[in-house]
Amino acid sequence: MVAAGAMIAPMGCNTKPQKTEGTDKVTPKEVGVQAYSVRDALKEDFSGSMKKIADIGYKYIEAYGLGVDGKLLGMDPADYKKVVSDLGMELISSHATYFTPEDAPAIIETSQAAGLKYLVVPYIGNDFRGDYYKIAENLNAVGSLFKGTGIKFCYHNHAFEFELSNGEVPLEIMLKETQPDLVSFEADLYWVKKGGAEPMDLINKYPGRFSLYHVKDANPSLDQTTVGEGIIDFETIINAKETSGLEYYFVEDERVDDPFGNLKKAFDHVNTLKI
Repeated sequence: MVAAGAMIAPMGCNTKPQKTEGTDKVTPKEVGVQAYSVRDALKEDFSGSMKKIADIGYKYIEAYGLGVDGKLLGMDPADYKKVVSDLGMELISSHATYFTPEDAPAIIETSQAAGLKYLVVPYIGNDFRGDYYKIAENLNAVGSLFKGTGIKFCYHNHAFEFELSNGEVPLEIMLKETQPDLVSFEADLYWVKKGGAEPMDLINKYPGRFSLYHVKDANPSLDQTTVGEGIIDFETIINAKETSGLEYYFVEDERVDDPFGNLKKAFDHVNTLKI
């Protein structure tokens, strides 16, 4: 999957459900969603699909499909942002393809037009893998161009970054070799688990490096499942925010069967967590 400024407010996971005075209503936590979860629906009806996300109760959107062509999922970035904002949500982040400093100015311009706080590289194609020290060098170079723009540059993991490369864990090379003030990370909790690692071990070993999470669940066979029906302890991991550096988290469910139903179940589960 290629594909998601100063913080105005603290991350949504700081918000605990609270009963509104005089009622039995519970105020939902401010939860984000990676829009790739409903990718097919977005192609058919972008505005209507975003409304369905808002109606579930999601507060934050992480987009995907930001390119060097000045478009965000083929749309003018300001138009994308307006649809999201008009529905009472906030566009926080977007995924973009792996790129070099030469393409960074165009990516930054589009990110600023969309009002993003984060720009995330979510994947490295096979042709670019191999020397993870060079990858880290490239991420530092790109991150240096984002510095001072108000947009935080991040890298998102899959499982392949846990497959040994010359006896080393690629993701750990990237964590060690990138500068914290230039490159942050989005921990995809499912792919960490799928890769054979434990999210809390990674967070404790590299404190302060994970500004974003993907809240995505795994069943005992390590296949994707509905958030809350698997084996990942989201409550503990989200509550480690002071250690991880977490600012926002986004539910993601890549399965195409009943995507909005999956997101509703995930939203409801997150609101049962004591965070």
